[in-house]
Amino acid sequence: MKYKGLYVLVAVTMLAFVAGCGEKQREETPQNQITEAVNPEITVTPEPTATPEPTATPKLTATPVPANYMEANGIEVLGMGRHTGKGYVATGVDENGGPILEIADCDYIFTVEEEEIESETKVIHVTVERVPYVNADGGWSCLFFSGFVDLKTGKAYSPVRGELQTILLEQGEESHIMQILAEYESPSVTRPYYTDRYTLVCPSDYEDAGFYVTGWDQSMDVYVERLECWKKLQFIRHGKSDMLVFGVDKGLATEPEKKPADGAEFAEENYFEENGLTTRGEGRVTYLGTEVYQKLNDETGIWDVISVDTKEVEVDFSVTEELLGDGTKLITGRFGFVDEVTETEYRGVSAKSGVVDKQTGLVYPVRTYGIAEPFVIEKDGEQRSILVGRDFLEREDGNVDVVISVVCPEDYDDLVFFLTGNYMEEEVDYSKPAEVVSIRDLEHGETDLVFLR
Repeated sequence: MKYKGLYVLVAVTMLAFVAGCGEKQREETPQNQITEAVNPEITVTPEPTATPEPTATPKLTATPVPANYMEANGIEVLGMGRHTGKGYVATGVDENGGPILEIADCDYIFTVEEEEIESETKVIHVTVERVPYVNADGGWSCLFFSGFVDLKTGKAYSPVRGELQTILLEQGEESHIMQILAEYESPSVTRPYYTDRYTLVCPSDYEDAGFYVTGWDQSMDVYVERLECWKKLQFIRHGKSDMLVFGVDKGLATEPEKKPADGAEFAEENYFEENGLTTRGEGRVTYLGTEVYQKLNDETGIWDVISVDTKEVEVDFSVTEELLGDGTKLITGRFGFVDEVTETEYRGVSAKSGVVDKQTGLVYPVRTYGIAEPFVIEKDGEQRSILVGRDFLEREDGNVDVVISVVCPEDYDDLVFFLTGNYMEEEVDYSKPAEVVSIRDLEHGETDLVFLR
């Protein structure tokens, strides 16, 4: 959806835990009456009893010794996959422009690979990803930090990003010389996560490598104090957020989880062919769409909608493809709108645009601007991953283009772009996940539904 006022995205990011009771003795009489037993003159000679055989002394069992620091402190070591923990998120912006922080469920993704480079050395590649939190207004944020931890001793280390560092790890009488490199990548229209990447070069017999991740409260200066320092895991301050620990060996032994294909229940066969749909090419596209006229309200500072009309409108469309060298390609569709804008008035095209699979008729939507949305698709019985992102780009003439980017396998050629009118003023809650739907369910009133490639 294209609006005059663009959302200001909040991208707050950071690099990247028996009482008893007594009573008098009573006995029952033949008349079934209860009386107290009181006859001190009668004495009873006790019968001799056998001396009990001595019993064997029970063997003492030793208390198991914890295998490592994590077991001793009751810390679960997690494997590869997606995990949830309490973390800090920014739900909005305060009057000073700073983030409003709250505790919420945050998703983290841990992946690991290992390779031997020589007989006594191995290289461990680790990725710790944090799924961005998207608030109701469309802003997205993440506040977290991560680092390396030795599972045996609990010694944690936070390397400086972008520098290959040599570290000495002492485990009692043993010591290991290792190298570690930390890198960071922010989300974008082709990346859906905040990402910390680690490369660890260590002895091939070292089996205690782990990595931790936790939330970051900006009121605590905990990130800087961690850099290039060894510190016991229990002493890392993380406020009210959880601390998750991942193990390299456990991760390598984890079977990858297979996620069902998104929107499979809505998929149809040969959708475009069965419904006689065709696509247009690049250039100027004329179609029955929506034009919006807005005026700036001097009192509120908000652009009020004066009219929404269904009429013939125009847009420029172009598409590019780029091979990324890893078996995937980047497809970019660009919609160029020409709007009439002054300081107090705006008249322009309001449109819905996105991508659809022409074989299944499935629409893969994005939740907000500036960040990719991941999907799993199924083709010929095989699952594949695609990323769909949307952004705004301003032209030299001041107009703004809507750009949709898709990262997909090189041999995936069933993707087409769609364009239609946006005739309704919708209240959108961007915090809700993006859901795959059938193109049949896309509401567009009397406006045209145009397919482009």
